[in-house]
Amino acid sequence: MKIFKTLFASLYAAIPLMGVYATLIAIATFVENDYGTDAARALIYNTWFFNILHLWLLICLIGTIWRYKLLQQKKYASFILHFSFIVIIIGAGITRFFGHEGLMHIREGETTSLYTSSDNYLNLIVLDGDNKYNLHIPTNISFASSKKLDEKIIFGDKSFEIKSNSITKINDNKGDPTSILEGAIFYDGIEYPLTLIGGSQNAKDSVVDFKGIKAIINWGPRMIELPFSIKLDDFILERYPGSMSPSSYEAKVVLLDEKNNVEMPYRIYMNHTLDYGGYRFFQAHYDEDELGTILSINNDPGKIPTYIGYFLLIVGSFWIVFAKNGRFRKLGKFLQSQSIYVLALVTLVSINAPLMADDTNQIDDKAIVERLMKLQENSKEHAEMFGRLQVQDYQGRIKPMDTLASELVHKMTKKDNYKNLTNMQIILGMIVYSNDWQNIKMIKISTPKLKEILGVNRDSGYVSFKDLFNEDGTYKLTNYVEEANRKKPAERGSFDKDLLNVDERLNVAYGIFTAQFIKIFPIPDHGETWLSPIDIITFSNEEISNKIQSMLLAYFDGFSKGVEDNDWSEATKALEEIINYQKEYTDKSIYLGEDKLNAEIMLNKFNLFKQLILPYTLLSIVMFIIVFICIFKSNDKLKKILKMFYYIGVVLLLLHLFALLLRWYVAGHAPWSNAYESMIYIAFVSALSGIVFFRQSYLAISASLFLAGISLLVANLGFMDPQIGNLMPVLKSYWLNIHVSVITASYGFLGLCFVLGIIALILMIFRRFKSNKLDSTINSITIINEMSMILGLLLLCVGNFLGGVWANESWGRYWGWDAQETWALVSIGIYAIILHLRFICKANLQYIFSSASVIGFFSILMTYYGVNYYLSGLHSYASGDPMPVPKFLYFMVAGILAIIIGAFFTRKMQGLKI
Repeated sequence: MKIFKTLFASLYAAIPLMGVYATLIAIATFVENDYGTDAARALIYNTWFFNILHLWLLICLIGTIWRYKLLQQKKYASFILHFSFIVIIIGAGITRFFGHEGLMHIREGETTSLYTSSDNYLNLIVLDGDNKYNLHIPTNISFASSKKLDEKIIFGDKSFEIKSNSITKINDNKGDPTSILEGAIFYDGIEYPLTLIGGSQNAKDSVVDFKGIKAIINWGPRMIELPFSIKLDDFILERYPGSMSPSSYEAKVVLLDEKNNVEMPYRIYMNHTLDYGGYRFFQAHYDEDELGTILSINNDPGKIPTYIGYFLLIVGSFWIVFAKNGRFRKLGKFLQSQSIYVLALVTLVSINAPLMADDTNQIDDKAIVERLMKLQENSKEHAEMFGRLQVQDYQGRIKPMDTLASELVHKMTKKDNYKNLTNMQIILGMIVYSNDWQNIKMIKISTPKLKEILGVNRDSGYVSFKDLFNEDGTYKLTNYVEEANRKKPAERGSFDKDLLNVDERLNVAYGIFTAQFIKIFPIPDHGETWLSPIDIITFSNEEISNKIQSMLLAYFDGFSKGVEDNDWSEATKALEEIINYQKEYTDKSIYLGEDKLNAEIMLNKFNLFKQLILPYTLLSIVMFIIVFICIFKSNDKLKKILKMFYYIGVVLLLLHLFALLLRWYVAGHAPWSNAYESMIYIAFVSALSGIVFFRQSYLAISASLFLAGISLLVANLGFMDPQIGNLMPVLKSYWLNIHVSVITASYGFLGLCFVLGIIALILMIFRRFKSNKLDSTINSITIINEMSMILGLLLLCVGNFLGGVWANESWGRYWGWDAQETWALVSIGIYAIILHLRFICKANLQYIFSSASVIGFFSILMTYYGVNYYLSGLHSYASGDPMPVPKFLYFMVAGILAIIIGAFFTRKMQGLKI
């Protein structure tokens, strides 16, 4: 009985099982990335041991609830939370073994009741005389798996065997699992060779004749017939104005059920599925000629129990935070009883890069320098006016010229307001005085080798447009760029990266010189598409073309006069004519109103997400220094200063919130739809966690403000694009706001756990100095760490499973083992293990918990960064081969290991009594 309890009703079994489970699914994401989904299913997801692991976890959950008597002890919140996972696992099991998925392809005007399964089968048509047998046998084999095919095929009163010898993949395209199976058919003691090409949608039939029997064999998806039909009346694809990017697509269908006398017209589009007869239809893909649709089909009997489990999870998560006898409340009461101030130890990071030296003196032509000075002195006010002119970007989004200027100049120079000119002044100068600006060194360059190739001074941080061309007009870097592009990203060195960046900046500069980025002229009767000045030259409407060219000529002449004489009347008049032209011919639904125009210009001007980096970080550092002093010598004046700093932190948080709301208003969607937006939101939640939830602890406030500053720093380093863009069709859903906001908020709390864990470990190293306050400080840090982790884990659980609801409402299935949802589940498992360590690790809990909270955060880094940039999937920002691992990460890991090892020798502390 004791062994039974240990294996099936104890945390000593449950915790290792969760560790094994998290490890297996983490490995599966790499298998899928390298070898494809079918390989991951064959090796892990669809294996017998993975099914047993689910069953064992289920029994352990039930057993621990029974053993720890959660109901008898009236721990209802904890019971509901843990019981929800039981229901979710049962629902997932029903889906796994009884659900079906597939794809239905229909052309306009056609009707079909057949769909293609998502799983592979051994599909056979056996012809024996006048008898015909159709057989479909499920398979779980793959080129990546050692499992062999060994099936006995029974037809009538006869049978034969099919066995495989080897399975090899046809090509290196990881998205295509098509393979060659070499094997044999055994019938009546005779072996017949068999070769099958399949394992994917590209499966081909193989025909084998033996002793009067013909077998047509196919290894791939099977066709399944529905009890009703779908007719496609029309497929509609809408694009963003002036762009080829899809805005939405929908299939106008008619559901035909003759048996029940049903004829139901319906529109299927993203986030709007068709449900009928237990089947769900989702708009998945479409044909290139836009005359056909591909619908995803899902038949999921496990949906209802799974949703019930999600509901119980949300209820349990809220309840466990507010339950009077719950762990969270007990931790809060213990923390309130501590009369100490705790600290946050931080590392001072260089926030802003040093200002580049002004390169104006590198321009030899005095006339160019003179015009540049006049441009700087005379055009600032007019440039602000031009910045309000609306322009259409390559995605079709309408924005102020001020926004486009900021994006383009920063792309070229890696800084704003280059040479003491505003971004808008630079763009106008490059268009009107393109010959001058081709001689100005403004294209950022880094590596000495590239400077040597171009023949420029090694001390210069910039090159000019003309520096990149030979005297005969040929591009100096052609061969180097081609060679760098042939390399995988992981194989590119600093020279290759700098080379490709300079090549991109050169193309941006060329696009500005030719004004091809400046799409400011809407096409009459097609106001959703705007043209640039260079497009006007080839525009078919001669009257409109002449009218626009006249306006441009008047503007350029007026601009030149304004720069020379500071008389801007002609340029202003021409600009007003362009604005009136826009208002007359544009699609009114996409033209920005004055309020939104002012809001976006304000967002650009103040750039709060960058400006808040320094205040957040410096405030946290100063608070740390003060609190560090208070630990060894109490000082009432310093405590009052800390209180004042807390209110400064509140002001910074409110400014951050204002910036988020402003971006939301400008973009027209919640600001967490891409990597940059999610990072600035994580920064906000990080600051919020300390300012609101742990406001009685200066440790938590200092740590959370530091984390907010670092998060904003990472967002502004340059590899995340801050540009506001249009949403993909699937993101046009209210579930985006719910799912992403909740799960991203969890990263803020778990990031705080990481910082608190580092602080606790560092303080443990200082315990050798025998300070009583130090131990109580470490205890308080550990308590806050656990409280923050509880909130973070609950948000992560709720957010991840709400993502399942979003997925089910959007594309007809709530779980597909996508890399990011899988790694979020890995993180849930890891943090669940950490929070339950106190039940099995009684000694040195402060050290163990702090170390685990630091190490556990790497799963969040993998979930957020690793998946987005190194693995493929629905959530991934990666394309092609992964980027190399940043070198600083190795130093970070080494530093963390050194801290953990250093704290090990002074880890022994009296246990926490809560």
